[in-house]
Amino acid sequence: MKTLVEPIKKGLQKSLHLLWLLIKIIVPVSCLVAILDYYGFVELIAGFFTPAMALFGLPGEATIALLLSFFVNFYAALGVIATMNLSSQQITVLAVMIGICHELPVETVICSYTGLRIPVSAALRLFTALLAGLILNLIYNLILGGV
Repeated sequence: MKTLVEPIKKGLQKSLHLLWLLIKIIVPVSCLVAILDYYGFVELIAGFFTPAMALFGLPGEATIALLLSFFVNFYAALGVIATMNLSSQQITVLAVMIGICHELPVETVICSYTGLRIPVSAALRLFTALLAGLILNLIYNLILGGV
């Protein structure tokens, strides 16, 4: 029985540590976005980026989530996404774009160890994320009629 208790105890400790890490990122980012929204900054940002984000079938506010995921981390973007009212189509497009191009500064440095130059790696990942978002939105709209 003792051999079973130790792994469970370690697993719970690791889970609580990870949960605390996520709370420290997601809650402050969500609060910051709520404050920015209250004072009209989110609407200002959204209005500026709405035409570009429409290509992906996303609202202008999704720009904040994309930028946070590209330059900070996935969990900061998750904090923003949690404050948004998105359809399943929009969440899918946004998730694919984030999955391809998350944590751009860190991962481009990692890719540089393979011999790929940093600007090329960053441009490739960014272009691929944008192209994937565009194609996925087109698929939703043309084939499925925009779910």
